[in-house]
Amino acid sequence: MDPFDGIPEAAAALHRRALVFDAHADTLTEMTDRGYDLSAAPEGRHLDLPRCAGGVLDAQVFTCFVHPQYVGAGAADRARAMLDTMDRQLARFPGSLALCTARGDIGVARREGRLGAVLAVEGGHAIEDRLEVLAEFFARGVRTMTLTWNNSNEWADGCGDEGRHGGLSARGRQVVEAMEALGMVVDISHVAPTTFRDALDVARRPCIASHSCARALRDHPRNLTDAQLRALAGRGGVACLNVYPVFLVAEGPATLEHVLDHAERFLHAAGEDHVGLGCDYDGIGVVPEGLPDVAALPRLTAGLLRRGWSERAVEKLLGANLLRVFEEGLPACATARAAAGAAS
Repeated sequence: MDPFDGIPEAAAALHRRALVFDAHADTLTEMTDRGYDLSAAPEGRHLDLPRCAGGVLDAQVFTCFVHPQYVGAGAADRARAMLDTMDRQLARFPGSLALCTARGDIGVARREGRLGAVLAVEGGHAIEDRLEVLAEFFARGVRTMTLTWNNSNEWADGCGDEGRHGGLSARGRQVVEAMEALGMVVDISHVAPTTFRDALDVARRPCIASHSCARALRDHPRNLTDAQLRALAGRGGVACLNVYPVFLVAEGPATLEHVLDHAERFLHAAGEDHVGLGCDYDGIGVVPEGLPDVAALPRLTAGLLRRGWSERAVEKLLGANLLRVFEEGLPACATARAAAGAAS
Protein backbone atom coordinates (compact mmCIF):
# COMPACT_ATOMS: atom_id res chain seq x y z
CA MET A 1 0.00 0.00 0.00
CA ASP A 2 1.27 3.47 -0.92
CA PRO A 3 1.68 5.54 2.29
CA PHE A 4 0.62 8.61 0.31
CA ASP A 5 -2.72 7.16 -0.79
CA GLY A 6 -5.45 9.59 0.19
CA ILE A 7 -2.97 12.31 1.20
CA PRO A 8 -3.68 15.71 -0.38
CA GLU A 9 -1.10 16.70 -2.95
CA ALA A 10 0.12 19.71 -0.95
CA ALA A 11 0.67 17.57 2.15
CA ALA A 12 2.46 14.87 0.17
CA ALA A 13 4.75 17.44 -1.45
CA LEU A 14 5.54 19.05 1.91
CA HIS A 15 6.30 15.71 3.55
CA ARG A 16 8.63 14.71 0.73
CA ARG A 17 10.64 17.91 0.80
CA ALA A 18 10.80 18.25 4.59
CA LEU A 19 13.50 16.61 6.69
CA VAL A 20 11.66 13.97 8.72
CA PHE A 21 13.69 13.18 11.84
CA ASP A 22 12.30 11.13 14.74
CA ALA A 23 13.89 11.28 18.20
CA HIS A 24 13.04 7.84 19.60
CA ALA A 25 12.58 4.26 18.41
CA ASP A 26 13.29 1.06 20.34
CA THR A 27 14.05 -0.96 17.23
CA LEU A 28 17.55 -1.95 18.41
CA THR A 29 16.05 -3.63 21.47
CA GLU A 30 13.62 -5.59 19.33
CA MET A 31 16.28 -6.63 16.80
CA THR A 32 18.70 -7.68 19.53
CA ASP A 33 16.13 -9.78 21.37
CA ARG A 34 14.28 -11.23 18.36
CA GLY A 35 17.14 -11.70 15.94
CA TYR A 36 15.91 -9.84 12.87
CA ASP A 37 17.45 -6.97 10.93
CA LEU A 38 16.35 -3.78 9.22
CA SER A 39 15.50 -5.44 5.90
CA ALA A 40 12.09 -6.60 7.15
CA ALA A 41 10.60 -6.27 10.61
CA PRO A 42 8.28 -9.02 11.87
CA GLU A 43 4.54 -8.57 12.15
CA GLY A 44 3.58 -6.11 14.85
CA ARG A 45 6.80 -4.14 14.69
CA HIS A 46 6.89 -0.63 13.35
CA LEU A 47 10.16 0.24 11.64
CA ASP A 48 12.40 -1.22 8.95
CA LEU A 49 14.20 0.18 5.93
CA PRO A 50 11.35 -0.35 3.43
CA ARG A 51 8.87 1.39 5.73
CA CYS A 52 11.28 4.25 6.41
CA ALA A 53 11.66 4.74 2.67
CA GLY A 54 7.90 4.51 2.14
CA GLY A 55 7.09 7.06 4.82
CA VAL A 56 10.04 9.23 3.79
CA LEU A 57 11.67 9.05 7.21
CA ASP A 58 15.09 10.65 6.74
CA ALA A 59 16.73 10.24 10.16
CA GLN A 60 16.01 8.18 13.25
CA VAL A 61 17.37 8.12 16.77
CA PHE A 62 17.89 4.42 17.52
CA THR A 63 17.75 3.87 21.26
CA CYS A 64 19.57 1.27 23.34
CA PHE A 65 16.98 0.76 26.10
CA VAL A 66 18.45 -0.77 29.24
CA HIS A 67 15.72 -2.11 31.53
CA PRO A 68 16.27 -1.55 35.28
CA GLN A 69 16.47 -5.32 35.69
CA TYR A 70 20.06 -4.95 34.46
CA VAL A 71 21.07 -2.59 37.29
CA GLY A 72 23.91 -4.40 39.03
CA ALA A 73 23.63 -7.19 36.49
CA GLY A 74 25.37 -5.99 33.34
CA ALA A 75 23.63 -2.73 32.42
CA ALA A 76 26.53 -1.49 30.32
CA ASP A 77 26.87 -4.87 28.60
CA ARG A 78 23.18 -4.73 27.69
CA ALA A 79 23.79 -1.41 25.91
CA ARG A 80 26.90 -2.83 24.25
CA ALA A 81 24.86 -5.70 22.83
CA MET A 82 22.53 -3.24 21.11
CA LEU A 83 25.44 -1.19 19.81
CA ASP A 84 26.78 -4.44 18.34
CA THR A 85 23.41 -4.92 16.64
CA MET A 86 23.70 -1.49 15.02
CA ASP A 87 27.26 -2.26 13.89
CA ARG A 88 25.91 -5.31 12.06
CA GLN A 89 23.16 -3.26 10.42
CA LEU A 90 25.65 -0.67 9.22
CA ALA A 91 27.87 -3.37 7.75
CA ARG A 92 24.97 -5.13 6.06
CA PHE A 93 23.21 -2.08 4.61
CA PRO A 94 25.93 0.47 3.75
CA GLY A 95 23.94 1.82 0.83
CA SER A 96 20.79 2.37 2.89
CA LEU A 97 21.97 3.29 6.39
CA ALA A 98 24.49 5.82 7.69
CA LEU A 99 25.68 6.38 11.25
CA CYS A 100 25.48 10.10 12.05
CA THR A 101 27.91 11.25 14.74
CA ALA A 102 28.89 14.81 13.85
CA ARG A 103 27.47 18.06 12.53
CA GLY A 104 26.42 17.80 8.93
CA ASP A 105 26.18 13.99 8.89
CA ILE A 106 22.38 13.90 8.78
CA GLY A 107 22.29 16.22 5.77
CA VAL A 108 24.91 14.13 3.98
CA ALA A 109 23.00 10.90 4.65
CA ARG A 110 19.82 12.45 3.29
CA ARG A 111 21.50 13.66 0.12
CA GLU A 112 22.91 10.17 -0.41
CA GLY A 113 19.48 8.58 0.01
CA ARG A 114 20.45 6.77 3.21
CA LEU A 115 18.57 6.64 6.51
CA GLY A 116 20.53 8.71 9.02
CA ALA A 117 20.99 6.76 12.26
CA VAL A 118 21.71 8.58 15.51
CA LEU A 119 22.49 6.35 18.50
CA ALA A 120 21.04 6.87 21.96
CA VAL A 121 21.07 5.18 25.36
CA GLU A 122 17.82 5.11 27.32
CA GLY A 123 18.44 4.99 31.05
CA GLY A 124 21.45 6.67 32.63
CA HIS A 125 22.01 3.61 34.84
CA ALA A 126 23.54 2.03 31.72
CA ILE A 127 26.81 3.88 32.34
CA GLU A 128 27.09 2.15 35.74
CA ASP A 129 28.02 5.45 37.40
CA ARG A 130 31.28 5.62 35.43
CA LEU A 131 32.15 8.52 33.18
CA GLU A 132 34.59 6.28 31.32
CA VAL A 133 31.65 4.13 30.21
CA LEU A 134 29.89 7.27 28.99
CA ALA A 135 33.01 8.11 26.99
CA GLU A 136 33.13 4.56 25.63
CA PHE A 137 29.54 4.82 24.43
CA PHE A 138 30.32 8.15 22.81
CA ALA A 139 33.29 6.62 20.99
CA ARG A 140 30.95 3.92 19.65
CA GLY A 141 28.65 6.58 18.22
CA VAL A 142 26.14 7.36 20.99
CA ARG A 143 25.09 11.01 20.76
CA THR A 144 22.23 11.32 23.25
CA MET A 145 21.11 9.70 26.51
CA THR A 146 18.08 9.96 28.77
CA LEU A 147 19.37 10.80 32.22
CA THR A 148 16.99 8.23 33.70
CA TRP A 149 14.36 5.77 32.64
CA ASN A 150 11.34 5.67 34.98
CA ASN A 151 13.63 4.46 37.77
CA SER A 152 15.90 6.73 39.77
CA ASN A 153 19.58 5.88 39.52
CA GLU A 154 22.70 6.68 41.56
CA TRP A 155 22.73 10.32 40.48
CA ALA A 156 19.31 11.34 39.08
CA ASP A 157 15.66 10.87 39.98
CA GLY A 158 13.26 9.28 37.50
CA CYS A 159 9.55 9.93 37.09
CA GLY A 160 8.39 6.48 38.21
CA ASP A 161 9.41 6.32 41.88
CA GLU A 162 9.87 8.51 44.94
CA GLY A 163 13.43 9.49 44.05
CA ARG A 164 16.33 9.95 46.42
CA HIS A 165 18.28 13.01 45.30
CA GLY A 166 15.72 15.78 44.95
CA GLY A 167 16.63 15.93 41.25
CA LEU A 168 20.25 15.70 40.11
CA SER A 169 22.94 14.91 42.64
CA ALA A 170 26.38 16.54 42.38
CA ARG A 171 27.42 13.45 40.41
CA GLY A 172 24.42 13.91 38.14
CA ARG A 173 25.52 17.44 37.36
CA GLN A 174 28.92 16.02 36.43
CA VAL A 175 27.25 13.57 34.05
CA VAL A 176 25.35 16.37 32.28
CA GLU A 177 28.53 18.42 32.01
CA ALA A 178 30.46 15.40 30.70
CA MET A 179 27.81 14.64 28.10
CA GLU A 180 27.96 18.15 26.72
CA ALA A 181 31.76 18.23 26.83
CA LEU A 182 31.87 15.06 24.71
CA GLY A 183 29.26 16.27 22.24
CA MET A 184 26.07 14.55 23.39
CA VAL A 185 22.55 15.94 23.58
CA VAL A 186 20.92 15.69 27.02
CA ASP A 187 17.54 13.94 26.93
CA ILE A 188 15.09 14.70 29.77
CA SER A 189 12.19 12.43 28.91
CA HIS A 190 11.50 9.98 31.77
CA VAL A 191 13.05 12.20 34.46
CA ALA A 192 11.38 13.47 37.63
CA PRO A 193 10.21 17.10 37.57
CA THR A 194 13.08 18.00 39.92
CA THR A 195 15.61 16.39 37.57
CA PHE A 196 14.01 18.18 34.63
CA ARG A 197 14.50 21.48 36.44
CA ASP A 198 18.08 20.72 37.44
CA ALA A 199 19.10 19.48 33.99
CA LEU A 200 17.88 22.68 32.37
CA ASP A 201 19.80 24.64 34.98
CA VAL A 202 23.08 22.74 34.40
CA ALA A 203 22.97 22.23 30.63
CA ARG A 204 24.62 24.88 28.51
CA ARG A 205 23.10 23.75 25.24
CA PRO A 206 19.49 22.87 24.32
CA CYS A 207 18.06 19.63 25.69
CA ILE A 208 15.38 17.40 24.22
CA ALA A 209 12.47 15.53 25.72
CA SER A 210 12.64 12.77 23.15
CA HIS A 211 9.28 11.02 23.54
CA SER A 212 6.60 12.59 25.69
CA CYS A 213 3.06 13.98 25.46
CA ALA A 214 1.13 16.87 27.00
CA ARG A 215 0.12 16.46 30.63
CA ALA A 216 -2.61 19.07 30.22
CA LEU A 217 -4.44 16.57 28.01
CA ARG A 218 -3.44 13.32 29.74
CA ASP A 219 -2.38 13.39 33.37
CA HIS A 220 0.43 10.83 33.30
CA PRO A 221 3.84 11.06 35.05
CA ARG A 222 5.60 10.58 31.72
CA ASN A 223 3.95 13.61 30.18
CA LEU A 224 5.10 17.23 30.32
CA THR A 225 3.23 20.10 31.94
CA ASP A 226 2.79 23.40 30.14
CA ALA A 227 5.30 24.92 32.56
CA GLN A 228 7.88 22.26 31.65
CA LEU A 229 7.24 22.82 27.96
CA ARG A 230 7.76 26.56 28.39
CA ALA A 231 10.93 25.99 30.42
CA LEU A 232 12.36 23.60 27.82
CA ALA A 233 11.55 26.08 25.06
CA GLY A 234 13.10 28.90 27.07
CA ARG A 235 16.42 27.06 26.92
CA GLY A 236 16.12 26.41 23.19
CA GLY A 237 15.12 22.76 23.57
CA VAL A 238 12.62 20.57 21.75
CA ALA A 239 9.71 18.51 23.09
CA CYS A 240 9.16 15.47 20.86
CA LEU A 241 5.72 14.00 20.41
CA ASN A 242 5.04 10.38 21.44
CA VAL A 243 2.24 8.36 19.81
CA TYR A 244 1.81 5.80 22.63
CA PRO A 245 -1.96 5.61 23.32
CA VAL A 246 -1.42 5.30 27.08
CA PHE A 247 0.14 8.78 27.04
CA LEU A 248 -2.52 10.19 24.71
CA VAL A 249 -5.80 9.16 26.37
CA ALA A 250 -6.90 7.92 29.78
CA GLU A 251 -9.12 5.19 28.36
CA GLY A 252 -10.38 3.83 25.08
CA PRO A 253 -8.57 3.68 21.75
CA ALA A 254 -6.37 6.54 20.63
CA THR A 255 -6.46 7.92 17.10
CA LEU A 256 -4.48 10.21 14.86
CA GLU A 257 -6.75 13.02 16.06
CA HIS A 258 -5.53 12.54 19.64
CA VAL A 259 -1.93 12.76 18.44
CA LEU A 260 -2.81 16.00 16.67
CA ASP A 261 -4.42 17.30 19.89
CA HIS A 262 -1.17 16.75 21.78
CA ALA A 263 0.84 18.31 18.98
CA GLU A 264 -1.32 21.41 19.20
CA ARG A 265 -0.86 21.58 22.97
CA PHE A 266 2.91 21.39 22.49
CA LEU A 267 2.64 24.18 19.92
CA HIS A 268 0.52 26.31 22.25
CA ALA A 269 2.83 25.91 25.26
CA ALA A 270 6.29 25.69 23.67
CA GLY A 271 5.96 27.44 20.32
CA GLU A 272 6.65 26.22 16.81
CA ASP A 273 10.44 26.33 17.24
CA HIS A 274 10.39 23.80 20.07
CA VAL A 275 8.26 20.85 18.92
CA GLY A 276 9.39 17.64 17.26
CA LEU A 277 8.70 13.95 16.68
CA GLY A 278 9.61 11.09 19.03
CA CYS A 279 7.06 8.46 18.17
CA ASP A 280 8.40 5.61 20.37
CA TYR A 281 7.83 3.04 17.63
CA ASP A 282 8.95 -0.50 18.48
CA GLY A 283 8.80 0.47 22.14
CA ILE A 284 5.01 0.48 22.40
CA GLY A 285 2.63 -2.46 22.39
CA VAL A 286 -0.28 -0.60 20.85
CA VAL A 287 -0.47 2.21 18.31
CA PRO A 288 -3.06 4.89 17.58
CA GLU A 289 -5.55 4.28 14.83
CA GLY A 290 -4.21 5.92 11.70
CA LEU A 291 -0.52 5.76 12.67
CA PRO A 292 0.38 2.04 12.71
CA ASP A 293 4.06 2.48 11.84
CA VAL A 294 6.63 4.89 10.39
CA ALA A 295 5.26 4.48 6.89
CA ALA A 296 2.10 6.28 8.03
CA LEU A 297 3.87 9.52 8.97
CA PRO A 298 2.55 11.36 5.88
CA ARG A 299 -0.88 11.15 7.53
CA LEU A 300 0.47 13.20 10.43
CA THR A 301 1.70 15.86 8.03
CA ALA A 302 -1.69 15.96 6.33
CA GLY A 303 -3.46 16.21 9.68
CA LEU A 304 -1.36 19.12 10.87
CA LEU A 305 -2.03 21.04 7.66
CA ARG A 306 -5.72 20.24 7.92
CA ARG A 307 -5.72 21.79 11.39
CA GLY A 308 -4.30 25.01 10.04
CA TRP A 309 -0.60 24.70 10.81
CA SER A 310 1.61 26.67 8.47
CA GLU A 311 3.88 24.68 6.17
CA ARG A 312 6.92 26.10 7.96
CA ALA A 313 5.58 25.05 11.38
CA VAL A 314 4.96 21.53 10.07
CA GLU A 315 8.50 21.35 8.68
CA LYS A 316 9.85 22.39 12.06
CA LEU A 317 7.93 19.67 13.89
CA LEU A 318 8.82 17.00 11.33
CA GLY A 319 12.54 17.47 11.85
CA ALA A 320 13.97 20.97 11.44
CA ASN A 321 13.82 21.79 15.16
CA LEU A 322 15.39 18.50 16.20
CA LEU A 323 18.14 18.91 13.61
CA ARG A 324 18.94 22.36 15.04
CA VAL A 325 19.50 20.89 18.50
CA PHE A 326 21.71 18.07 17.24
CA GLU A 327 23.70 20.36 14.98
CA GLU A 328 24.43 22.52 18.02
CA GLY A 329 25.09 19.63 20.40
CA LEU A 330 27.10 17.21 18.26
CA PRO A 331 30.83 17.60 17.79
CA ALA A 332 32.50 18.92 14.69
CA CYS A 333 33.51 16.12 12.34
CA ALA A 334 37.21 16.20 13.24
CA THR A 335 36.40 16.01 16.97
CA ALA A 336 34.17 12.97 16.51
CA ARG A 337 36.76 11.16 14.42
CA ALA A 338 39.51 11.88 16.94
CA ALA A 339 37.39 10.49 19.79
CA ALA A 340 36.56 7.37 17.81
CA GLY A 341 40.19 6.85 16.91
CA ALA A 342 41.35 7.26 20.50
CA ALA A 343 38.94 4.52 21.62
CA SER A 344 39.87 2.02 18.91
